[in-house]
Amino acid sequence: MRLTQIKLAGFKSFTDPTTIHVPSQLVAVIGPNGCGKSNVIDAVRWVLGEASAKQLRGESMQDVIFNGAATRRPAPRASVELVFDNSDHTLQGAWGQYAEVSIKRQLTRQGDSSYYINGQPVRRRDITDLFLGTGVGARGYAVIEQGMISRIIEARPEDLRAYIEEAAGVSKYKERRRETELRLKDTREHLQRLHDLQNELTRQVEKLNAQAATAEQYRSLKAQLATQQNQLDYAQWQNALAEADKAAEQHQIAQTKQQNTSAQTEQLNQQIQALRQTEQTQQEQLAQLNAQYSQVREQLARTEEQQRAHQTQQQRTERERTAAQAQIAALHTQHAAIIAERETLVAQSQAKQTELETLAQIVAEHEQRLPELETQEQTQENAYRSQQERLNQMKRELALKQQQLQYTQTALTQHQERLNRLQQETTALNLPEDTELATVREQTELHQQQYETSETQLQTQEAQLRSLKIELQAAEAAYQTLHQQHITAQAQQQALAQLLRSQTTQDTWAKTPYADTPAVWQHIHAPEAWQHALSVILAERLHARLLPENTELQPENLPQSAAAWIQFSGSLNKKTQPAQALINQIQCDKPFQAALQHWLDGVLCSPNLAHALTHQHNLQAHQQWLTPEGHRIDKTGAILFNADNAEQLMQQKAQHDSLLAQLETLEPQLTQAQTQRDTLREQLAQAEQQHSNAQAQHRQLANTLQTVQNRANELITRTNQGQIRREHIAQERAKIAEESEIYTQQQDTLSADIDTLTQAIAELDVQNRELSGSRQSQQTALKQARLALLEANRQHGTAELALNKWQQRIENLSIQAATLVQQQENWRLRMEEAALLAENDEQAQLLATQLADIQAQAEELNERVLAAQAQLAATQAQGQTVYETMQQANAQLPQFQAAVQTALLQQQQALLNAQRFHENLLERGADLDVFTPETERSLKELAQHIAQLQQNILDLGAVNLAALQELAEARERDNYYRTQSEDVLAAIALLEEAIAQIDGETKVRFKETFDAVNDKMQAYFPTLFGGGEAQLQMIGDDLLTAGVSIQARPPGKRNSTIHLLSGGEKALTAMSLVFALFSLNPAPFCLLDEVDAPLDDANTSRFCNLVKEMSAQTQFLYISHNRLTMEMAEQLVGVTMQEKGVSRIVAVDIQEALQMADAA
Repeated sequence: MRLTQIKLAGFKSFTDPTTIHVPSQLVAVIGPNGCGKSNVIDAVRWVLGEASAKQLRGESMQDVIFNGAATRRPAPRASVELVFDNSDHTLQGAWGQYAEVSIKRQLTRQGDSSYYINGQPVRRRDITDLFLGTGVGARGYAVIEQGMISRIIEARPEDLRAYIEEAAGVSKYKERRRETELRLKDTREHLQRLHDLQNELTRQVEKLNAQAATAEQYRSLKAQLATQQNQLDYAQWQNALAEADKAAEQHQIAQTKQQNTSAQTEQLNQQIQALRQTEQTQQEQLAQLNAQYSQVREQLARTEEQQRAHQTQQQRTERERTAAQAQIAALHTQHAAIIAERETLVAQSQAKQTELETLAQIVAEHEQRLPELETQEQTQENAYRSQQERLNQMKRELALKQQQLQYTQTALTQHQERLNRLQQETTALNLPEDTELATVREQTELHQQQYETSETQLQTQEAQLRSLKIELQAAEAAYQTLHQQHITAQAQQQALAQLLRSQTTQDTWAKTPYADTPAVWQHIHAPEAWQHALSVILAERLHARLLPENTELQPENLPQSAAAWIQFSGSLNKKTQPAQALINQIQCDKPFQAALQHWLDGVLCSPNLAHALTHQHNLQAHQQWLTPEGHRIDKTGAILFNADNAEQLMQQKAQHDSLLAQLETLEPQLTQAQTQRDTLREQLAQAEQQHSNAQAQHRQLANTLQTVQNRANELITRTNQGQIRREHIAQERAKIAEESEIYTQQQDTLSADIDTLTQAIAELDVQNRELSGSRQSQQTALKQARLALLEANRQHGTAELALNKWQQRIENLSIQAATLVQQQENWRLRMEEAALLAENDEQAQLLATQLADIQAQAEELNERVLAAQAQLAATQAQGQTVYETMQQANAQLPQFQAAVQTALLQQQQALLNAQRFHENLLERGADLDVFTPETERSLKELAQHIAQLQQNILDLGAVNLAALQELAEARERDNYYRTQSEDVLAAIALLEEAIAQIDGETKVRFKETFDAVNDKMQAYFPTLFGGGEAQLQMIGDDLLTAGVSIQARPPGKRNSTIHLLSGGEKALTAMSLVFALFSLNPAPFCLLDEVDAPLDDANTSRFCNLVKEMSAQTQFLYISHNRLTMEMAEQLVGVTMQEKGVSRIVAVDIQEALQMADAA
């Protein structure tokens, strides 16, 4: 694909329609600064869909329209068109089938922007999609404008990634992914709508259930009506069967008559067929005889023709012999005449040679006199032409003035017509009435207030909904937390209770009669810090049983291992206990107090082992320190407790008691949380219903408001447009009046100039006539001299031609004489052959004999043909008689058929009626055996009863007979919506899978392209720099979002960042990247705007060499001021601005210019 033309009109400085032809691969756009060269690049970007005015060096998109100059008015619109040669069908899609594709964009000052492909209106997106993946686009790498080179090299990683994606064709995938995401969003919204429909169906089912009761009563009446209707249908069925039997008898009689007539017709038809067969046989025999007769006639004609031909040959031979004799005599005479003429021409040639020498002398005299006359004539001619040029110049000036005058008069006429049209348009403007606009505005304000009120209520309800949802979520969370805590505590309590029960069943008292007596550990309570120490100090006494004081213990009833019991439950004399005493930390039931006081007498609490050892000397003999860890220190020493032997009984009991207390606290809290949660759920359901109703009302108000607003906007728009149009008309009329005044002044000035020029032309015309007379006299003399010379030359040439002609005639006569001698010999031989042919007459006799035999055979066949024709005529007459008899029978047959058909229709109608009544009975499931035939009176009573039942049904009023069916349908729709929901969920999964697949393909193509571009850049960079290295680096691990950066090191440098490079180095680095992209995915064309500006001659030469190499695949259109870059071009396009503010094009084909130079 190649770019062939760029058409601009009204775009920036190109105000006139301008076409830039691009026939070659290397086209340079040159011109001075500020002449509009870069506007060509802006035009290409603009037509490719650029939407940012900043990218086009403007403040707004209106800046691309020509804004006027000193002598030019602003253009009303801007238009740019690109024409591509797509004969290789590079472009894909619907437009790829065209060998030439044009894209066009047009923008008016009213802001209307239009896009076209091959003259067809399209969207901007269609143009973008047309070039996706080719590198061509408003932001593609195929258009490199001023400053873009530095922006590429210093671009952000995500912006640089976009160029790699375009080269990889990933932009197509990204567009597909975006569309897939939109479809996924729509699918999810559809799923939400399905859920809303399901909720609505649930409410509908509740209403339908309420309507079922009324339908039952209706069904009862309908059942009675069906019974009576069955009896009536049975009677009518019997009557219809009787009518069918009667019609059957009539049908049988008519059918018998029809069959008899049909049999007669069939017999006659068979006779006709036999006669037709006989007739056909006779016709075939007659045809055979005619064929034989025709063959004999043809043979007779051929024989007669041969006889005539033989006679003609004999006659022609005789004529040829006679002609040969005459021809020989004529040739002899002609030969004698040629000999005489030849001798005469030889004498005339000698005389003409003398005359030719005389004429040569006359020609020489005229040639000597002619140059003098030509010099005099040229002098007169120059004077005449100078005077004529002045006259023509004044006439052209006069014509120009007259044309300007005519244009001015036409403009004045057009202005007057325009003023008339504007006046008519002003009169025809149909502006809305103020009262209508005021009414619509009042309606708009009223509906706006209602809408705002509804919106406020809706927002309030939404806030309440959000608040209720938050409260419900909090209540749910609180309930779930309490529920989980309750379950956890209950599980732990049950586990500990089971463990404690197992402790009870596994101790030494389990197999004794005292197993059910209470143990010590079940009735004491200690702080958590001292539970472990208490278990250590009491040891097996924790399992001690409280036995009655007067119990006589038997050894066989006691445990067989270590055990303890208590038989004293009274009270001991209380001792004063120190503050540190362990007994002060413990609570227990009264029966166990005395035993615990005794067991823990002298046991003091120490916070830790160090404290106990420090205060060991303060102990009395019966006292000991006890630490929370279970260490005991007395006056004499210490017993350190081993944690491996710890018994957790007290801790387990304390934990069990704590869990019981926690459960007692949690249960009312859980009940309260559940109640609160259920209450909030009901409130939320009610609020959602109210919110749904409010939304429906709000949507209705919004639609109404939108309708009124549209009407108001329409009226306002019409009013504004009418007022604006009135203002424009007034401005235009004022402008037209001003221009008309200017044209009137120009008309007066032009009329005066025309009068002056007319007078001057008349004076010059008189002078010119005088010069013309003198010039004509001189020309006449020169003409006579030339004519004399021409006449002399003509006579000399004529004489010389006649001499040559006579000499040629002499040679021809000699040849003709020899030819005549040969012809005389040939005619003599032919005359001898004709004499031999005339003597041979045997063939004529044979042809006469054959002709007589054939004539006899033809007469015999003719008699046989006449006899066969007579037999055929007799057979045809007999067939006609039988046919007429059959026609008479056929004429009677339709009457019998009509009678049969009438009887049959009557029978069928009766049977159909009987079948209808019978089907009615069968459809209702009636038992036919229970019905009895009815009289005429009974039928009337049945009809009256049926009418009464129908009236009773009507008295029921409106009954939803389809309640059950609608209920079933509602349930069916619910199943359908559920199925649809499943399908939509499957579609969502499929779309998500498609997005994943697109992401996968994008990753693969991006990675492959990144590596390929990196390799190409590493090859192009040393080519442009003459050494050094450069590479692309990926920033980030995700191939879908990773950015791209450039690392470049020119020869002899070790810079750490790209920003340290000079302007020229940055330009070459960026060009190495751009060329790498082009080598991987060549764009159809590339536009470069002064990219070589920062380069020196050496770098420019390397740049030009690389561009020439790449021009084999890509068309380059570049702007440059560099001499070396201009020399590379195959075509130069000059941009000039002789008229301030207006750009024009001058194109030069370098190859064509070189060929013209070589030719000169």
